[in-house]
Amino acid sequence: MRYTARIIGVIALLFIFVFATVSPAVAGWEQTTTEITSTYEVIPEDAVIHVSKDIAFTNLDRDTRYWQGYYSNINHNIPDNAKNLHVYDSSGVLEFHISDGDHYTFEFSEKVWYEDVYMFNVEYDLDVNNNTATFYVNEPENTDISIIIPQEYETYIGTDGYTTEELSGNSIFILESRSDQRTTFLVDAVRHTEMNTMSDIVQLEKRDVKVTIEFWDGEEEWAHEMLDVAIESLPVLEDVWGFPYPVNYNITITQTSLSDTRGYGGSNNWSNGISMLHTSKYPILIHELAHYWTQACNFDQLWMDEGYADLYTYIVLNQTHPQDGEDRRDKFFELYESLKPTQDIVLSEWSTPDEFTELNSDQIHYGYKKSFALTYMIYDEIGLDNMRTANTQFRGYVDIDSAEHRDIIESVSGKDLDSIYDDFV
Repeated sequence: MRYTARIIGVIALLFIFVFATVSPAVAGWEQTTTEITSTYEVIPEDAVIHVSKDIAFTNLDRDTRYWQGYYSNINHNIPDNAKNLHVYDSSGVLEFHISDGDHYTFEFSEKVWYEDVYMFNVEYDLDVNNNTATFYVNEPENTDISIIIPQEYETYIGTDGYTTEELSGNSIFILESRSDQRTTFLVDAVRHTEMNTMSDIVQLEKRDVKVTIEFWDGEEEWAHEMLDVAIESLPVLEDVWGFPYPVNYNITITQTSLSDTRGYGGSNNWSNGISMLHTSKYPILIHELAHYWTQACNFDQLWMDEGYADLYTYIVLNQTHPQDGEDRRDKFFELYESLKPTQDIVLSEWSTPDEFTELNSDQIHYGYKKSFALTYMIYDEIGLDNMRTANTQFRGYVDIDSAEHRDIIESVSGKDLDSIYDDFV
């Protein structure tokens, strides 16, 4: 049965763990089944995603045969930002309470004996902005999924195997039940409107730079954050790199969708400005701003461009938001170590795909994190002052490769770093 009530699901993962209480017999989980029909609908006029689930719980637990016991409730995960939670069956509203963290216990209105099927419904809303709805679908096996989004939205569905229908001005994306695996994917829906703008001037060492943010209606909070971060970070970047803002044009930062960034968090398009995914946070912007300096250093290999951009994001955060800087560094190293057993990349040969997808995400993450690990180890070994000196020397070279990079770093620091470079490049 497919339930097409108004729906859509969230900017948080929707985990649905199903386990029930049996009385007085001991529960035999492999002897119960739960079939779910989940619908997610974007409702722009209400600025919500409406989530609706039809749940059919079947008691096939042989320990409850012959009236030895029954199931009386079920635990279910509900996102902590859900509102207007409503749980009901054909007889009326069901009682529920929070049992553990974001798990709710729903009390059945009847005893579910052996071979009984009990059906009930769950509905709730999640707030979104007027023109953007980004959320993960994370459903267990035996779940039918429908995603309803107005046709004027540009929609990215981060999985395959779905069909699409058009009905009453909506696009309906349908995934049939899968009995062998959990279904997890990203949905990103954006309604493009005329861009609003806000701007300010940041005074840098050699010139004043105008920073302009282009953003959609309802995204003012994001725009203010991006503007504040740019104004705060640009003078710090000049200081830690050791030379002034290296280009002669102003900066435009444009809010974009996943299709615009090809799945990445952002991109620096030089004089055409910076494209920022609408869900990206401020460390991504610092990374993209740092690319003005990586370009000026004439790096010929990608690990230098991306490793230095992430390293200097850490260095800037270390001055402006120290805890965020430490957390980001530690997370990068943890991800690098966790991916190392399954990935094999020589940094001097590393390149990135044109598009970031679920299939290549580990490969891309590993390249970025390995590049950061190398540049951080160099920085940790020689210190910021030597990094500044090396940066100014890079500007006098053309197409710096790994060997030239090592020569310059070792020359300015007076240290033999073969043991570091040989492990990475």
